[in-house]
Amino acid sequence: MTSIDPRSSTHAVASLRDDFPHKSAANALIHAGFAVSGVVTILLGPILPILIARWSLSDERAGLFFTVQFIGNLLGVASLGALVSHRGYGTTLVAGYITMALGVAGLALRNENLGLLATVVFGYGLGLVLSASNLWVAEIAAARRAAAVSILNVAWGIGAIACAPLVMFAHQSHMLPSLLYCVAALSLLVAVGIAAMDIEPRSHKSADASRPTLETGKRTSLALGALFFLYVGTENSIGGWGAAFAKRVGGGSGNVWELAPMFFWIGLIAGRSLVSVILPRISEKSFVVAGLSVAAVGNASLLWVTGFREAIACLVITGVGLAAVYPSLIAAMVGYYGTRARRTGNILFALASCGGALMPWLVGFISTHAAGLRAGLLAPLAGCVVMLALQFVLPKPVLI
Repeated sequence: MTSIDPRSSTHAVASLRDDFPHKSAANALIHAGFAVSGVVTILLGPILPILIARWSLSDERAGLFFTVQFIGNLLGVASLGALVSHRGYGTTLVAGYITMALGVAGLALRNENLGLLATVVFGYGLGLVLSASNLWVAEIAAARRAAAVSILNVAWGIGAIACAPLVMFAHQSHMLPSLLYCVAALSLLVAVGIAAMDIEPRSHKSADASRPTLETGKRTSLALGALFFLYVGTENSIGGWGAAFAKRVGGGSGNVWELAPMFFWIGLIAGRSLVSVILPRISEKSFVVAGLSVAAVGNASLLWVTGFREAIACLVITGVGLAAVYPSLIAAMVGYYGTRARRTGNILFALASCGGALMPWLVGFISTHAAGLRAGLLAPLAGCVVMLALQFVLPKPVLI
């Protein structure tokens, strides 16, 4: 009969107690904060027409808001590695949510230049919050990382989908500044909550010791970098140009074409809601390959549709197909690099930001010079095809 060492039992109980914040309160707070970040991420889209009217902006001048948000985001991503490595996830996320709150509140001020500065500030906060939260969840989850990251991004999607209706209601009720201050206050509450907790993941040195060789790591880094760039670029291209495409193929009744991107995001979030259910039944690689194939079919179908309803259906299908890709990329990065992902991640997230900025521009460039938005949508279709090919370049350890 085997005896039980009381010290081992005590150690197990202590370990469980130490990990409790990661599994309950902290996890819930990170997810709630990520929903707030979903609102802030797409805030410029629905609020920009209001800012244009308020400050009599030209389209060229209004476009600067997207540029400075991107610059702020890149600055946040660039500082991520040093902050997380030296100060930990807690300090990084607190700094991110505080700057996010200051920036969103600044948009309520009646000054264009201050509004641009505020956009840089909340863009910086988003660069920290979005990247650090994904890394934190992937580290905490250990097993089934892709499913855990998918659930986190469902929370983001809830905030993103809610943003436009909230702005519309607040504007019609002449309460837009109040809405901005409420979002800022929620960000500050999340910051205070995180500051009050110990959310740092426990290190797993044995796991880091078993990482693949440096030669394989170089190949993996190149493939992952390309995938991060292409995925975010493809997602932003479809989501960003969905309304314009829907309007040009018919637009539906009234101005419902404005809601077209919402259907893409609904498809994306619905797909991510299913990831945790489907992944235990098939391999992650097979799931991602199947998803990218579906996304390519949905994107390709956009090149042929002639009606509004068909375009909406294609946007939903494309969103569902892309759902598993980004969570799997985060899981792959952490699964391969371990705690080194805290430093490597800032490079990959920066590439993702560049993809999100450049590929939608490429869609517009092709559309202008090839006389049609259908031709422009060949860019995200090519992105899906290349991402499919890259799945077979990644070594197996990254995909488990």
